[in-house]
Order: sequence, then C-alpha cells, then structure tokens
Amino acid sequence: MAAVLAMLGAGAPAAHAHSAMFPDGFRFDDSNEGPSAAQLRQQRPANAPAGVCAGGQADGYPCSKVDLRAFVPKASLGGGTQNLNDIWGWTDPLTGAEIAIVGRTHGTAFVDISVPTAPVLLGFLPSHNGGSDAWRDIKVYADHAFIVADGGGNASHGLQVFDLRTLRGLPPGGTLSETAHLGTFGPAHNIAINEDTGYAYVVGSNRCSGGLYMVDVSSPQAPAFAGCFSADGYTHDTQCVVYAGPDAAYAGREICVAYNEDTVTVVDVTNKANPQMLSRTPYAGVRYTHQGWFLDGSHDTIIVNDELDESSNGHNTRSYLFDLSDLDRPVEIGRYTGPTPAIDHNLYTRDGYVFETNYRAGLRILDASAARSGTLTEVAYFDTIPGSDAPQFSGTWSSYVWFGSGNVVLSDIGGGLFVVAPDWDAIGGGGGGSSFENTTPVAIPDRNLAGATSAIAVTRSGQAGTVEVTVDITHPAIGQLIVDLISPAGTVRNLHNRTGGSTDNLQQTYTVDAGTEAAEGTWQLRVRDIRRRQTGTLHGWRIRFP
Repeated sequence: MAAVLAMLGAGAPAAHAHSAMFPDGFRFDDSNEGPSAAQLRQQRPANAPAGVCAGGQADGYPCSKVDLRAFVPKASLGGGTQNLNDIWGWTDPLTGAEIAIVGRTHGTAFVDISVPTAPVLLGFLPSHNGGSDAWRDIKVYADHAFIVADGGGNASHGLQVFDLRTLRGLPPGGTLSETAHLGTFGPAHNIAINEDTGYAYVVGSNRCSGGLYMVDVSSPQAPAFAGCFSADGYTHDTQCVVYAGPDAAYAGREICVAYNEDTVTVVDVTNKANPQMLSRTPYAGVRYTHQGWFLDGSHDTIIVNDELDESSNGHNTRSYLFDLSDLDRPVEIGRYTGPTPAIDHNLYTRDGYVFETNYRAGLRILDASAARSGTLTEVAYFDTIPGSDAPQFSGTWSSYVWFGSGNVVLSDIGGGLFVVAPDWDAIGGGGGGSSFENTTPVAIPDRNLAGATSAIAVTRSGQAGTVEVTVDITHPAIGQLIVDLISPAGTVRNLHNRTGGSTDNLQQTYTVDAGTEAAEGTWQLRVRDIRRRQTGTLHGWRIRFP
C-alpha cells in the first residue's frame, strides 16, 4: 500500500519522474467475507486427517495440494488482538530452529515453528516509541531483524534492530527490547536488504522524496546512513542484488529494481553517493505498481504485481512479467491472469515457482517453468478467507517461503499466523518436501579446530538413506578445509578433507549413504580451516533425501 501522502518527505522529483503520489488505497475491510472455516469444517470429508488438504479443504480452508500445519490466532501472538501485516523468517544457524517474524500494527512477534504443528511464541517486540498503524515491514541480515513502520502512528519509528540470537533459551512469551535504533528518518513503508553487500534500502520514508534511503548495516548494531536516490520520487518496494544477468554492461554492479507506483524503475546503486537511474518502465493498465521479485539468480526476468488493477480495471488477479536482459530497456513479455478477482499483494520466488499472497484468495503457487516465455500456471493454493475472493483488503498480507523444511508461513491480517506445507510430490517437484537448507552465512574462523557449524532441522520421517549434500563455501584455498556432515545421532561423515590446494571456493554436491539412521532431527555441517592467515564463509548448504 502507498505511504500516506502527508508523510512523504520534501524533495522534487527529476524531470522524468512521476509527480504527486497516489492516495493511500489500503483500508482493512473484512466485510462480506462469507462462511468461516469453522462453518465449512463441518463439510470436511469423513475421516480426513486434521490439516490434510483433502476434497478441496484443510480444516475448512479451501486448498489444493497445500496442507495446514498450524494456525495461531492474533490474540495468541503477544501484545493483544491487533491486526497482522508483513512476515519474514530466520533460521538459527546454530540450532536450525525456524522462526517466523510476524509484523503487527503495534510491534513484532517471534514464533518458533520448528515443530510446525505446535508453534511457540518466543516473544513480542513493541513498536519503537509505542507507535501503531497498519504497516510494518521486516527483513533479516547477519542474525538481526531490521524493522520499519509506516503511517501517522509511526512518525518517529525509524529503523528498529533486534538481535535474533537473544531468542535462544528465552522463556517463551515475554516482552522483548530492541537492540539498536537508527532515528535519521521517521515512518517508512518498506525495507529491502542486499545480503551480499550489507546494505539496506528503506523506501517510502520521509526522506529522499520517499525513494531509496540507503543504510550500511554491515555492523548490524551500528546502522549508518549511506546514500539517497530520489530522482524518481516515491518507491513502494524494491529488490536489490549484485547483478548476475545477461546485460554485460552492469555485471557485478549493485542494482535495485524499484516498484514506484506507476513504473518499474531500475537503479544502479553501486556508488551510494551517486546512484544512477537506468530506466523507468510503465505498462498498459497500470493502477498501482506495488511489488515484484526476480524469477531466480539469473536476473533476467521479474514478476510484478499491481495492487489496484483488479478493483479499478475489473479483471481477475493479474501479474506482469518483464524481461530484464537489457536493464536500460526492460520489456513486458506476458501477463498472468488468475482464477479469482482477489487483489494480489506480495510475491516471492523459489525453485522455479512463484508464491503469491493475494489477500482474500490466500497463497497461490504458480509454476514458473515457462515464465521466460511470459507464462505462469497455478498448481496449488491455500485460502485463508473461505467465503470470499472479492477484491477487498483482508486476508493474506504476505508469506515467507525459504525455510529449509519447505514449510511456508502466512500472515492473515485479521486472523493470525498460518503454517502450511505444499505437497511437492503432488505438485510435481520444487521447493521443499525432501529438501532442507540453511542459507544463513557463517564465517569460518582461521585455524580453529572447532570450526564453523550450520544446522538444519529436518522434519522428514523415516530412514535417511542416501542423501545429497550441497555446500556453498568461499575460501581462497580449499586445501585448508575439512568439511563434515554430522547426523542427528552424532555420526560424522567426511565430505572434503584438505584437497584442492590453492583452488578457491567449494561449491559442490556430495552423495552420502546415511543408511538406516533417522532422517528427522538436527543435521549439521561443520567446516574447519586448519591453517593460518586465510578465512572464508559458509554461505549455505542443502541436504536432500530420497
């Protein structure tokens, strides 16, 4: 949703930028939602297990190939019964615990979903200065949560920082305190973080004409202003990457794709003191260019949502696909129209699928295998508002889709937290099921026999069998490294032992026979550097079961 006009900062847009911002379109509206899940639950097929998607329902919620693991009502998320908004996630690199970070109008809840059928509220962090309004946004970097909030109720919110490591061992359900704060701006609509560079991009704030307000978060507890891009006025959302796409002119540059209400705007932010706008691209039928995401790490295709086109133009949910092979000239290559009239809100991608959260139509999972040809195909869904798909502002706000377990968390504005699990066997492959990963970077200490350890909580039952372990390690001399896989039973299996000499970086998949050991439990990857002077990073790893 657009930030309130009165909250936008001073500063005139450049000659080619759009002018005054559009009015704020979001007003929570739960009218005419129709029958509840509790009412529809009575129609569940006989003998259907609780939570399993069968006969088009999971505990009364409409579904296809997505099971319900748990629902936590908003009154059980700490701090009262206020509504939800954004959601993000964090996997503890030491314990493998999967934590849902749930935005609310008046603060942020932290919920352990490691046992997906029994979530545990770890604590609630009140909004800075007690502010409260409809909008909050969260991202994670270096085991810290970075939180912004928008609206008149958050005039002094700034950037709230919380050290996620402090959640370890806490008695559940308490009130938490912020770890650090940056007060150089007040309200802001959204925040993006490029984990490869350690820069955060605050957007929709009262600085930089609402454009990219750049913050160095490489030292998470000492965030510092780094630069400003205001040439295209207000930015509603953005994604920033180190560009690895086909446009050779910008290879290795830090690029932000900004969603600026009426355009997709591409900005080179490599030089924080002198960011450069590369292009701004409108499209036919635009009503409110809201948010989007790269299809994958090839950085050649984006999928975009428009928050007001359904209600204004009278068509069903619509997503827009753009080719970014030329960053100076993005080209629209296709449009996806969904089966319902619901408003699309936030979308993310993983393993060849698009995960859309479409307000009253809930989570929609789209096969993106033909996205580069302009085509998406719906393959699964889970709907948190059973009785209505109308283009109104209630239902799911957002999702977090990157837990190694494959579980997905959803924030339903007026309802609460949903934990769901796509049935990838039924869908036909992709993001989860028997594959689990941890993508939190861990520094590898120099000449330290304890080394660096990264954990993954595996929820798959049965025997482990033959597993595939994929590692992503940067190091200037892999001949100094010993890499071991440690099972939940404590069995150590060596993957790499000081071979490769001065070859740099270890990105490889290993096949390991874990036999009859149980798959379920915490698996660990241990990386040790046995010599001095050269250090590296374990960027992430994945374990896949047969």
